[in-house]
Amino acid sequence: MSARISPTLVVVISLASALCAARLEAASADAASDVLKYERAVCAAYERNDAAAIDSLVADGYVLTESNGSLTKKSDDLRDARNQAVRFTAFRNEDMQVTMYGLATAIVRGKTIVQGTAKDGSKVDVVVQFTDTVVRIGGRWKLVAGHVSRLKNS
Repeated sequence: MSARISPTLVVVISLASALCAARLEAASADAASDVLKYERAVCAAYERNDAAAIDSLVADGYVLTESNGSLTKKSDDLRDARNQAVRFTAFRNEDMQVTMYGLATAIVRGKTIVQGTAKDGSKVDVVVQFTDTVVRIGGRWKLVAGHVSRLKNS
């Protein structure tokens, strides 16, 4: 006895597959847009030295790898924000590109412009190329890891 698949069933399966793919693509685009908004919120929190906002936006295990190989943890960023180690006049990302991996993980690449004055009076004027790993945790985007490379002209 051989099983036959009706042409109608093939059409229904094909349409369902196409609909699922379209919905996933739309959801991925929405998630990428949310990640860009999230990244802007993170920059605004750092620019304001808003330790409470940084604490809520950044995952507890967050680590940033600096150009020189040193590691900065969330606790370091919170301390610097509370102490206002730098009074920022600019802290913004530009040229951001988001790559989604499913609907809960994103890699964001771009440039960060950081300007301000350190507590000792020295000027801060840095441009870095960055890569951030952002994950949806408990329904909220959280920065879990980052890497920056200082650009030559900064």
